[in-house]
Amino acid sequence: MGRIAKADPTVWKIVQGKLYLNCSQNIKRKWEQDIPGYIEKANKNWPSVLK
Repeated sequence: MGRIAKADPTVWKIVQGKLYLNCSQNIKRKWEQDIPGYIEKANKNWPSVLK
C-alpha cells in the first residue's frame, strides 16, 4: 500500500501477540490469505511511510 490507511477498529486480528487492524472485512480476508507475507512487506515499508 505504501501509505497509512484509516483502520476500522472492529476489523482486527492478533498475530503472535501483536494487534493488526484492517480497513475493511474485504481487505482482512485478502490479508489472511498471506499474513506472514503482508506483515513482512508492511515492516519493510513502515520506515518510509513515517517520513
